[in-house]
Amino acid sequence: MNVFMNAVVHTMTALSDRAEAFVVHEGKFAFVGSNAEAKAFAGPDAPVLDLAGKTVVPGFCDSHLHLFMFGAGLLRTVNLMGSASLEELFARIADHAAHYDGPFLLARGFDQSKLDEKRFPTRAELDAISPTRPLLVTRICGHAVVVNSAALAMVSEAERTAGDVESGLYTETAITPFYALVPPLTEAEGEEAVLRAAAVALKTGITSVGTLLDTPEQLGAYARLHRRGQLPIRVTGMPPQASCDTLHAHGIGTAFGDAWLKFGGAKFFSDGSLGAYTALMAEPYDATGECGTRIYDPEVLKTRCAELQKKGFQIVIHAIGDQAVRESLDAIEFALSTGTEDNTFHRHRIEHVSVLPPDLLERMAQAKIIAAIQPQFVTSDTWTGERVGETRVKQAYPFEAMRNAGIPLALGSDCPVETLDAFLCLHAAVNRHPWSPEGGLSVDHALYGYTVGSHYALHNDHHLGKIAPGYLADFVVLSDAPTPENLVSLKTEQVYVAGKREISTGCTR
Repeated sequence: MNVFMNAVVHTMTALSDRAEAFVVHEGKFAFVGSNAEAKAFAGPDAPVLDLAGKTVVPGFCDSHLHLFMFGAGLLRTVNLMGSASLEELFARIADHAAHYDGPFLLARGFDQSKLDEKRFPTRAELDAISPTRPLLVTRICGHAVVVNSAALAMVSEAERTAGDVESGLYTETAITPFYALVPPLTEAEGEEAVLRAAAVALKTGITSVGTLLDTPEQLGAYARLHRRGQLPIRVTGMPPQASCDTLHAHGIGTAFGDAWLKFGGAKFFSDGSLGAYTALMAEPYDATGECGTRIYDPEVLKTRCAELQKKGFQIVIHAIGDQAVRESLDAIEFALSTGTEDNTFHRHRIEHVSVLPPDLLERMAQAKIIAAIQPQFVTSDTWTGERVGETRVKQAYPFEAMRNAGIPLALGSDCPVETLDAFLCLHAAVNRHPWSPEGGLSVDHALYGYTVGSHYALHNDHHLGKIAPGYLADFVVLSDAPTPENLVSLKTEQVYVAGKREISTGCTR
């Protein structure tokens, strides 16, 4: 037994519950209480670690990201985040091309609205950088890609005409044939991608994640590391809905697995993104006069959600525009009506929920449908008002109203769409941005959403997310007590997973 004492422990058993000490035994919390009680529980010979008044919270849980994709990007994709101009964007790609000898060039992370030129790069401009090697340049949201001529030559005529051949711009499902061309990572590279991404997570106190499983090869990388006892963080993988029939035939559904690696919900995409003008809106965008992209016929979505609920899958639907949220709610409510359990059992969830009118907010609250939110969208998507107009912008990212209404909240980054950094996520949840200053959460509510709330969304809340007897001993020692003013500057000083220390004092993010 090990005793940790003289701390300010946010137990998360209730929002304001605090303790000053706890005991860890065999990877779990064995006791939580006062210093004297903890020492008495562990006995006089137990090792004691004095935390000198530091704040301790449960390990953070990022409920929605693309961990393998992020790690793969660290290996072979040039990062375009923060590019201020096309000139800078092209320079980063050219430098990468000069130093990377792989057969395919990949770049990701630009926002055309934040470039000086206020536009996408073009196929001709990419041809000037890479005339022979295929090059894919992906917008930060992942819902729009610009390709060069070498990439266009590799797909069929029908696939070329699904987008804009002249400019090289492709969105939503028209992107898929291009990414299908990208050579997969080797098994060793896949494992390295997971380890690199997990190391970034741990440095910022993230000990558990809910990640999309885009391919069987991704699951293989996690599984091999887990089998060897080398998986550094806890992973809940959310498979694409199209693969769930096969999984069900093999006896696999949501929550199949163990405390380190398990299956989560079936992932759907009902629309695109605001940044690419493909989020599905009830009324047209001011700039385009169009309403965005609908991925599923509403009746098909209803039927499919009911089928997968019956097969034991939680439903996880990407919905950003208000109409996409409406149709996702219709589908989830239909699925719930076909069974006997309510949503506190299934825990169906809607991802992003970027534009949420009051009537839809009330429906989500009544059915207890989880909102898996990405607070950093508020600090990144500063052009939201330009996309949706004065009336709808007031309905964007209403975190406080969601919580007040009783909607269960889970926090995440959507990395690599946003930076994998727990403190940037918490800062955005609390402090938001000048374009949308109202509707932030309190620090305590944000911490709750990034611990208990995220684990609830992943069906892990019975053993993770709290510092309480019997729970797994994943916890973080912070550099200071969290306040609205210091969230950006906070750091992790120690990180423990299953009672084992992972990150030492003084680590930098």
